[in-house]
Amino acid sequence: MRIAVVGQGYVGVTGAVALAQAGHLVTGIEQDRGRLEALSLGRAPVVEPGLQDQLSLALASGRLSFAGALSPAHAEQPFDAVLITVGTPPAPDGTADLRQVTAAVDEAAALSPPTCVVLKSTVPPGTSDRLLAARPDLRDRFASNPEFLNQGSAMEDWTAPSRLVVGVWSRRVLPLLRSLYDGVICPWVVTTPASAEMAKYASNTFLAAKISFANEIARLCSAPGFDVDDVMQAVGYDPRIGHAFLQPGLGFGDSCLPKDTLALARWADGLGVRTPLLNAVIEVNATQPGVVREILRRELGQDFRRSVIAVLGARYEPWSDDMRAAPSLSLVPALIRETARVRVWDPALGRDGLAALFPGAEPVADLRTAVRDAHAAVILTEWPEVVEADWTDLGARLARPRVVVDGKNCLRPWQLARLPLRYRGIGNRPAAGVPDPAGSAGITGA
Repeated sequence: MRIAVVGQGYVGVTGAVALAQAGHLVTGIEQDRGRLEALSLGRAPVVEPGLQDQLSLALASGRLSFAGALSPAHAEQPFDAVLITVGTPPAPDGTADLRQVTAAVDEAAALSPPTCVVLKSTVPPGTSDRLLAARPDLRDRFASNPEFLNQGSAMEDWTAPSRLVVGVWSRRVLPLLRSLYDGVICPWVVTTPASAEMAKYASNTFLAAKISFANEIARLCSAPGFDVDDVMQAVGYDPRIGHAFLQPGLGFGDSCLPKDTLALARWADGLGVRTPLLNAVIEVNATQPGVVREILRRELGQDFRRSVIAVLGARYEPWSDDMRAAPSLSLVPALIRETARVRVWDPALGRDGLAALFPGAEPVADLRTAVRDAHAAVILTEWPEVVEADWTDLGARLARPRVVVDGKNCLRPWQLARLPLRYRGIGNRPAAGVPDPAGSAGITGA
């Protein structure tokens, strides 16, 4: 099949590469000239494991190319299907900004000869109905097919998804979609476009709820006598719940969950529907980075305002360069206002990038410089350099009282317990009583 993928952001470039690797002839459409040039030269515009290598292979195969506009490319060699993967960024009030989607659907609907249009962008429920109200001729060749990609495993999630959700008005479009995903083995949910759109929002908000639940339980497990890791492990073994997204930390801050939970809440507001659970999820997440400040105030006491704080990591996750909702964006400025000095280290952003993101902070190039004579180190990203660091050496470089706040619960308490420092995670993570990590952690006999 000949496929166009409109919008070469995180979802679009992943889809274009994966479809080309599956044997389709794919043209990625990107209006941004700088990004288009980089893609044509084989440079991935986003950080995602495996994407750069797969992009190079797809270009070398001749099955993937890029263009700056849809209509001229279609006129030259018509596409069997146009996939729309443009962004739906949050508007100032939190609703989804649909201008890019509307423009892309308009252009795809006007193509001659007509082609199938597959909307993969995340949009509020009912968007497809509204978009096609003025385009009735598009209904028999339209599908809402939301993506369910996770940062860090996007290529695998596209080629081996847990499910495919397809919303259509006419089942006549289904054979083309089956061909599009030929070789992909997973359950299919065929429904209406509005239900497909709701399924995407429902999935993301449920994952957000699990994260906020884990963080709220971690707050309840902050006192001595609790071990939040054991609690979450026990909860996750329930097959009705599962372990995924139950790791306490700084809240959800990837590219999708914050904007999608807020967009769904605003959509419900517009309908006059109360969503107290969803609002609570958003509130817990918004206040979660403040837990780090509470720990610092408690551990540093009256010296908090005179303290030097080393922030280790600014990204939400090591494998993603999306900073839109990273907790560091709110936490670091707050620390700058409240403490004497803040240093920030992140190996992916570099000193110039950190200086631009955090005016007033001191960007540093290496871990040792970051922690030297700092009274506290705050871990915001689980970089391998941090997780695998020699904390005997790093801890000795800290100034008293040598506080380490593990905002991602990525360090091992039993390894830090013997060091002359104060380790604090999200929730209580005691070293005493933790099973030998070489053994069957968390499993005891009767």
